[in-house]
Amino acid sequence: MNGSECSGSGAADAAGMPRDPAFLASLAASLLDDGGMAGGMALVYLDRDRVCRHADRHFAAALDRSPAELVGRPLAAIDHPVTAALGAAIAALGQSPAHGSAPVDCPTLGCDGRRSILSGSVTAHRDGAGTILGYLGTFHQTGDPDRIAQFVTCRDSFVATLLDAAVDGIIVSDRSGTIRSINRACCRLFGYEDSELVGRSMTILMPPPFSRDHARYVDTYMRTERAKIIGIGRDTLGQRKDGTVFPIHLSVGEARMGDDVTFVGIIRDISDRLAAEQRASYLARHDPLTGVLTRTAFLEECEALFAGHRAGGPEGGSADGSANGGMFALFALDVDQFSDVNEAFGFHVGDAALKAMVSRVTEVLPPNTIICRIAADEFAALSRVADADQARTLAGVLHDRLTASIYADRHWVRLRLSVGAAVQDETVSTLEDLNAKAKLALQAVQHNGGNAICFYTPEMAAAATRRMMLTMHLTHAIERNELRLVYQPIVDRAGRVRSAEALLRWDHHALGPVSPGEFIPVAEESGLIVPITDWVLSTAIAQMTAWEAEGVLPDRVFLNISGQQFLRGNLTLRLEELLGEHPSLRSHLGLEITEQAAVRDLKVAVRTLGELAALGIQAAIDDFGSGYSSLSYVQQLPVAKLKIDRAFVIDVPENPKSNALVRAAVGMAHGLGLTTVAEGVETAEQRDFLVSVGCDMMQGYLFGRPMAPEALADMVRTQAAPAIA
Repeated sequence: MNGSECSGSGAADAAGMPRDPAFLASLAASLLDDGGMAGGMALVYLDRDRVCRHADRHFAAALDRSPAELVGRPLAAIDHPVTAALGAAIAALGQSPAHGSAPVDCPTLGCDGRRSILSGSVTAHRDGAGTILGYLGTFHQTGDPDRIAQFVTCRDSFVATLLDAAVDGIIVSDRSGTIRSINRACCRLFGYEDSELVGRSMTILMPPPFSRDHARYVDTYMRTERAKIIGIGRDTLGQRKDGTVFPIHLSVGEARMGDDVTFVGIIRDISDRLAAEQRASYLARHDPLTGVLTRTAFLEECEALFAGHRAGGPEGGSADGSANGGMFALFALDVDQFSDVNEAFGFHVGDAALKAMVSRVTEVLPPNTIICRIAADEFAALSRVADADQARTLAGVLHDRLTASIYADRHWVRLRLSVGAAVQDETVSTLEDLNAKAKLALQAVQHNGGNAICFYTPEMAAAATRRMMLTMHLTHAIERNELRLVYQPIVDRAGRVRSAEALLRWDHHALGPVSPGEFIPVAEESGLIVPITDWVLSTAIAQMTAWEAEGVLPDRVFLNISGQQFLRGNLTLRLEELLGEHPSLRSHLGLEITEQAAVRDLKVAVRTLGELAALGIQAAIDDFGSGYSSLSYVQQLPVAKLKIDRAFVIDVPENPKSNALVRAAVGMAHGLGLTTVAEGVETAEQRDFLVSVGCDMMQGYLFGRPMAPEALADMVRTQAAPAIA
């Protein structure tokens, strides 16, 4: 070689190595062939500017081109995945000068649709100074399905890292179900090492019958392409290495390479999700505190039971309960004044008491009784009984058991319980019918003071209808001017009128006079008592104003105040507003409240009565002796009078016990500095006895029935006439 040979395109480099691309490619081919590896090898050489200087027929075929179409063209001008991968490898060499070569792996798709993998490397051709002169690429092309699957799943450490970082399990398998690859999450999920699974059948992770039917499902899909899981996903079961079967969600995708199919399964353990769903479903149908059914679930189960009973199934019978299986009894349970337990001991004790109560219900009532919690302190239970007598016996035992002392969270608690019950008969065809009757029975027992048992009777339905009708009409009683006040005189020991009690009357335009004993409870239950009481206050004060102008105003006019109005907190403000223009009436106005209302919230009662006393308004305890009758309550209340209930007066002086009670009440009141008023005095003998024991004032038919305002004015005027004369 002489100097002229060094100047051409085929000249040697500084080290004496020729740089002709064809020569280099030929040399590489001969070296590879010397090792027996040239068969099917694809070669390409690019100069430093990435212009193709040589491409053999194998490399050109991989790009579906001829060598002539590639030589002389820049790499960037050849649009193909292989050239893109080749460019990326060359760029990697430029970023890492220490590396002499870079790997290349690229999937290719021929004109015939066949897939293959072109694998190999790119080597940098450098001169003695390390300057890059060009790049030599050597590649091998394969269409082996195993090699393709391996390339798809394991071609890049980044892909492997990504799969292992996944939370869900990922499995790659071929069409026969053989596991080709598995990530770490899947190994942890099933309890295997990856070496124990790769190459094994997917069925190792499936419990019967899924493992038995897996191959058939895959074959059916491959023939028909009707997917049961592919691209759909569903909840199924998996089996761990230790044999544990657990719920999973399986999503399967597929990759087709010609006639070959690779399946990729994504597996998620849904044990926690199912547990949460089951818990949510349980809570939707069960009370979280006591564990009994909710009202909705109770109605569903009971209706289903009723339907089976009507159909005469294995555990059914006829609609009237006369056939096999007996009949149904529904018990409605309501804990009276349960808020007192929570307030006295705390909610934790109240909750413990309710749980103990439910436990006792299950002990007393027959097996298979369906129990639900309707409200905070209200429950219902449906039991199958032989007859009505058994239902009554069960109700009695149930009431005794539930009202016995309960040890709840280190406290002894006694509950008051109202039980309303109804037994299935020929008039009951649905649970709704039976429930309505049990509710009516419960209302009846509560109207009578509670803490007792009441079974439904037909009269209760009529009474409920009557209450509903009265509620509807009472709503409009004020605007229709149907309410009026009458006044009953209160006399001293000499029979002189000292005070009067205003009493409410309702004269309905169609129903006629309605008894206060009937409409007052309706007003209290419906909340109408509040506007009605306000009407009473304004009407009575207007009447007192008229009496004052006429000079016939009694010393005191007492008005009955409902517990709701008394405890609302705005009674004093309302009276100040009504008396604002008539301050002189304050010393003539009195209010009567019942014992029950006074002690319902003792703190509020003491405050309100103190405010009234500051205004000069006198207060009296009405019906004393019929409620709590505790000196500890009375001595805390700033009242001026005690009104002895008519129940103690009605049989004096004949009944020694009543005599003793009245004498004790009078003595106690005087000891506390209070004035006594006896109600319901109807005979001279009663009057004489009351005078003899020191009763201060009396009220009753003996002295005058409730009368119109004009009549009371005449009575006051008449008794004042002799004094004027």
